[in-house]
Amino acid sequence: MIDALREAFNLAAQPTEQEQAALATHIKGMIEAGGRWDALLADPNSLNLLEEMAEEAHLEYLRGETDVVEACTTRRNESER
Repeated sequence: MIDALREAFNLAAQPTEQEQAALATHIKGMIEAGGRWDALLADPNSLNLLEEMAEEAHLEYLRGETDVVEACTTRRNESER
């Protein structure tokens, strides 16, 4: 195990058991999702679908059919000031 991961686990061990359980569930979900994405993206059909979706989104942008969306963290930081 690399030092950075060991440090992260040490930090994760500090909260309550309930918070640790939530964190563990989140970490497992992220790892499992990564594997699902790898499998999906390995399929040539999914790459075609992604290309079609990207083209459609680009055309919507060119037609002015999209809106700018601010990141949630930006709004949260502004409201904390």
